[in-house]
Amino acid sequence: MDDHSQRGALYEGREQTLVKHFILRKYLERFAYKVGSKWTSITYVDCFSGPWNLKSEKLEDSSFAIALVELRKARATLKKRGRDLQIRCFFIERNRKAFARLEEFAHSTQDALVVPRNSTLEDSIPSILEFVHQGGSDSFPFIFIDPTGWTGFAMDTIRPLLQLRPGEVLINFMTGHIERFVTLEETRESFQALFGSGDFLDELRGKQAQDRQDAAIGFYMRSLQKAGDFKYVCCAMVLHPERARTHFHLIYATRNPAGVEVFKEIERLAMAAMEKARAEAQQRKRERASGQDELFTSEVLHDSTHYESLRERYLSLCREFTRTWLKKQKRARYDDAWARVLRAPMVWEQDLRKWLKTWEAEGLLEIEGRPPGTRVLNREQGIQLVWKGQG
Repeated sequence: MDDHSQRGALYEGREQTLVKHFILRKYLERFAYKVGSKWTSITYVDCFSGPWNLKSEKLEDSSFAIALVELRKARATLKKRGRDLQIRCFFIERNRKAFARLEEFAHSTQDALVVPRNSTLEDSIPSILEFVHQGGSDSFPFIFIDPTGWTGFAMDTIRPLLQLRPGEVLINFMTGHIERFVTLEETRESFQALFGSGDFLDELRGKQAQDRQDAAIGFYMRSLQKAGDFKYVCCAMVLHPERARTHFHLIYATRNPAGVEVFKEIERLAMAAMEKARAEAQQRKRERASGQDELFTSEVLHDSTHYESLRERYLSLCREFTRTWLKKQKRARYDDAWARVLRAPMVWEQDLRKWLKTWEAEGLLEIEGRPPGTRVLNREQGIQLVWKGQG
């Protein structure tokens, strides 16, 4: 069995976690190298560590083990360049049984500072802040918040973590669970704490299905951006392995546009990995029901209609939003259009470039300040978008 097959076997029956770990793994791979080129240490905080529902005795399918692997890789690469990257980790788990395994893992780690804590996130905020500050001004914090529901990370609770400078945050927003309970009277107080305001109900009122889900995600992202004074917040949507619905969103917040570039590129790769995993999960379900192996591969038989409809939804919404925004602004920076478009899931920079190229060809748009000989638009080139059309 090759490495890909072994990794896939670890996630059978929980393919949504495979996608989450794909994004975490690939992002940290790039993040750690880039940060380690400037800062002397990385402080990685996993606020809901587990471990839960693992299949690997070595905990290879846990988020904290994955993070350490990628941080070590970056450290080894940087060492060849003469840089010594220190790895500092703070892992939190409130369940005693799960914490016992987490603590054993932490104590077995000799090449990095790993501090486990048997507590809730709410009670650990002062300890996290102290641990971060102990790293000094040359340590970059990355906060991973991966709960199993919607409680335990109220906006006011995590605000001190969001406000760390420098710092980045990745949050698992459990959309599938939240959707079912968000408008119930008995859950109103807990959701008000999650969103940081009771105004989220006004955003959802009168909306149904995907419109309501998008409104909830949008409100949470804006609240997160405001609470942490982040310049950029974007998200990746992870679908249920066997059903045509959303399982959760991974919401990423940063103050650096380079981080957005990396996250969105990894999101694009993750969507392909997700559809492959969903195809395999759905084929296994069909084969179990029929008792027979199917003749063709899972990818050949996979119905990707739900994913494709979502992709088209966000492309259409962002395209129309960008067109309307440019028409109103008359003149705008490419960088600003880029930042607005890349907030959405399943929409990438090449999509924005395609729209702008089409509008330019139609005479609706002029692109000014493009460096001579440059065909591909990029941020930080001083490019201006000038809307000329009336349509």
